[in-house]
Amino acid sequence: MPRSVARAFVHTSLALGSAFSLAGCAAIGVGPAANPDASMDQVRLERLFERQVEKVAGGTGYVRSRVDGVDLVLISDPTTDRMQLIVQVPFAETVGVQHLVGMLQANFHHGLDAKYAVSEGGFFSVFGHRLSTLTEEDFVAGYHQALTLAQQFGSVTSGVEVLEEASPDADAR
Repeated sequence: MPRSVARAFVHTSLALGSAFSLAGCAAIGVGPAANPDASMDQVRLERLFERQVEKVAGGTGYVRSRVDGVDLVLISDPTTDRMQLIVQVPFAETVGVQHLVGMLQANFHHGLDAKYAVSEGGFFSVFGHRLSTLTEEDFVAGYHQALTLAQQFGSVTSGVEVLEEASPDADAR
């Protein structure tokens, strides 16, 4: 992965992590205090990520991989109780206003967990979650949502259809 992409991943992660903190992501009655055996930790999370991809590189707290030509980075920090899966959005064309509007519409119209983000001239899909309350099911769903958003960028006018395809209950519709 080029250094500029890795640097953008880290900057995106720090910026989004700050936004999560400001948004007040604390939940009452969940997490380690409610069920200490169920809390996710960094080791479990990274093993779960390794089961989703073929090959990983990096170290504790920063693991990366490549899936179908798309770069993924998993960043986790137990001290802030946050994790983020950041997926680079590959695009070969000039990105226009319609793409940016589509990204914002996709972020707004669905309550799913993966969202588009922009950082240092790059486009990303991001799944962020509180580490201690993350379940295996949550991670797998967020992983698929983020990967699908990145792979399908620009293929639909609003991005909403992409989120619906990545939804775990899409088959029930």
